[in-house]
Amino acid sequence: MIRTFVALELPDLLRARLAELISKFRPITPTGVNWVRSENLHLTLLFIGDVPPHKLSEIDEAIQILLEGFPAFKFHALGLELFPASEPHMIWLKLQAENDDINKLQKRMINALRVLGIDSDKKPLKLHVTIARLKTTISSELAREIMQSEVKLNNLVFPTITLFKSVLTPTGPNYTALYEYNLK
Repeated sequence: MIRTFVALELPDLLRARLAELISKFRPITPTGVNWVRSENLHLTLLFIGDVPPHKLSEIDEAIQILLEGFPAFKFHALGLELFPASEPHMIWLKLQAENDDINKLQKRMINALRVLGIDSDKKPLKLHVTIARLKTTISSELAREIMQSEVKLNNLVFPTITLFKSVLTPTGPNYTALYEYNLK
């Protein structure tokens, strides 16, 4: 079985800004704050989960059909958040879509995979880029400093969707691009 998910690749400007923040805060956060490696930063569109290897080409074909003529997605970066607010276990960048196309695409993808006999994650889409996972608490002062970091960027174009393979390791996940799709 191959653990898979579909994600939007980040524009270079956004990836560079988030990598800068991660480099700044990694050395001053306690053990148990696991910062995402910059090459792993992405916006998850749909977590598919474990699929048999022979199904990958069917998934690829279904995604190609869904994306035919689809324009690139545009987002606005709204800033960093602790999630969930009550007992945070993630630091993420909250995004806002220019329109509802991303939600429509996710629903169509879920339906297309169901036709293939694949049950993917049906959770509502939360537009975000995870930058750290918290296995411990951080001081309110440090949390405030991180949350006040400037990441407000407008009209970010996300032109590539990728079907990824994910392998979990003790040092964090390793992602491998299986198929890439360029949007217009």
